[in-house]
Amino acid sequence: MTILNFTNFDLNNPGGANGLSSLAMYFQRLLYKQKIYPPNLFTPLDTWYNKLYYGRVDQQQNTVIPDISNLSSIKTTARNNLFALNFVVEAFEDFASHMKKARILGVLRENGNNKIFDMKAYKAYQDPTVLYDEYLQQLFDSFRKSVLMDTSNKITNFKTFVEVYTDYIKKVTAFIPTTKTNYLLTNVGNVMNSGLSIAIDNGPADNDEYKYENFIKDPNFNFYVRAAKKFGFTVNKNIPWVLTADLFSDAALKYITRYINDEGVVINKTNFFDSFYKRTYLTDIPDLRNFIVNSYNSFIEYNPFYEERKYYPNCDKYNVVNRNRSPIAPSAVAAILSDKRMCDLYLELRGLESQNSVQITKKLRVELANIYTLQPNNAIDKLQNAAQYINLVYRDYIYTVDYLFLNDLLLKEPLDNQALTGKIATAGSITQQLY
Repeated sequence: MTILNFTNFDLNNPGGANGLSSLAMYFQRLLYKQKIYPPNLFTPLDTWYNKLYYGRVDQQQNTVIPDISNLSSIKTTARNNLFALNFVVEAFEDFASHMKKARILGVLRENGNNKIFDMKAYKAYQDPTVLYDEYLQQLFDSFRKSVLMDTSNKITNFKTFVEVYTDYIKKVTAFIPTTKTNYLLTNVGNVMNSGLSIAIDNGPADNDEYKYENFIKDPNFNFYVRAAKKFGFTVNKNIPWVLTADLFSDAALKYITRYINDEGVVINKTNFFDSFYKRTYLTDIPDLRNFIVNSYNSFIEYNPFYEERKYYPNCDKYNVVNRNRSPIAPSAVAAILSDKRMCDLYLELRGLESQNSVQITKKLRVELANIYTLQPNNAIDKLQNAAQYINLVYRDYIYTVDYLFLNDLLLKEPLDNQALTGKIATAGSITQQLY
């Protein structure tokens, strides 16, 4: 661990913020990480440097998103229409009420931040599917704007579009994940997508001075952190106004076990993720198929014609004729994007996203075909059985945080967004660190 000598001035004036020079940023972030957050309190949740995938992967390291049927509306809010998982909302309402009572009883000091003793939710669940849909739109826009005329003229119908477009998707996937399962594990996602977190402020997460002056230095901060623990929350070290369910503490389980799953079984640590979340790999293949179909429909909307050369007999002269691109016939989707083709594409994409960590052999393809045909898990359909098998092969390989910015090739195209590229890490035991 790097250790620097920090002055008293540094310790009382943290200045970390985006936009600093590399050296200043390194110094300030290290200052905050090592010295600013009080060391004598309960261990905070560190989603920047430690528990990066908290609430985004389950105990088997499957990427998960909240089942929206389990979301509840938060009543104690500063804004309308804020939601979190139902047990999180219950715990937050009790915590907010507890803090108000503590103020009335004189336990809290009146000169503190009123956002601590009069807590209201400013931010909560943010739908990760929206992030993914926005990215897919960027991916299509990039393709549409960058496709050359010669290539465009090869696209005469849905079949030829699929050939060109899937090649493009594979090239992009070598730099940025294109499946929902891996895209949501890049830094575009965060703990607010988990349904487990509620923010009681809307301050700048990058500004260390704001954190220090408004929360850490606050005379009621210690009480706030300890009370949060009592109600099943952990405070985020780098964004101290974000409260996240402390899975699977006794205090959090007190709220979780109030609920039963679809089978009428009390929800506990073992069945928690199966009850409150959905595994993204189960919808990855249909999502990709719909994306390709929708992309073609959008493409012919922007580019209804293609050019065809009509040569005159016995000479090299030709005339350019504009032809209509054919719309998709309902039967064409199933024929061109068959289950087999989509399984093969998904296998390839997951391989590319893992930087080919597992070689796609003939044996692997045969096993995949057998899984699809035999459908060993009758609770899910054949396509989902195939996706489950592929996920088992690749789920140990997930993105680390030391991403590089998008490479020059992609930056020249309109594909620049929050997601960054990076190396894949074997992380089979990462969930042991999370839960």
